Parts: sequence; structure tokens; C-alpha cells
Amino acid sequence: MLPLLAGLVGLAGCSEPKLPDHDNPPDPQTSAAEVAPPTQLREAMQKPIDKAEAAQASVDAAAEAQRNAIDAATGN
Repeated sequence: MLPLLAGLVGLAGCSEPKLPDHDNPPDPQTSAAEVAPPTQLREAMQKPIDKAEAAQASVDAAAEAQRNAIDAATGN
């Protein structure tokens, strides 16, 4: 009796899984156009990035001024 019961349980577990309905895809949970509101974590992560971008702008301006000074001194 036990082997028969074990066999039936095994056959029941081997049934084919139900396939998802491809005619009606699920609705998206969020919109890609939505922008997340600022949070403390996001602001903490963005602050050093903003600082680095400002420093890069300063370095770029100094490099441009140096190139202009070199060009003026060499007559180019």
C-alpha cells in the first residue's frame, strides 16, 4: 500500500506546470518616466558626485586658461 501511495504522490508531482497567459501580459508596476523623489540616501550619494563635477569644471577652466596663455606666449 505504501509503495502505491508513494507512486501516486510522485506522479502528481511530475505534472506539467501551467504556462503563463501570453495573450494578456502583466501591467507594469511602475512607469519608466517617473522620477523618484529625493531621499536622504540618494542625496548623500549625489553630493560627492556634484562636488566632483564642480571640481572638474574648475580644472577644465584652468586648463583652457593655461592653453590660451601658452598659445599667446608662443604666438600660435
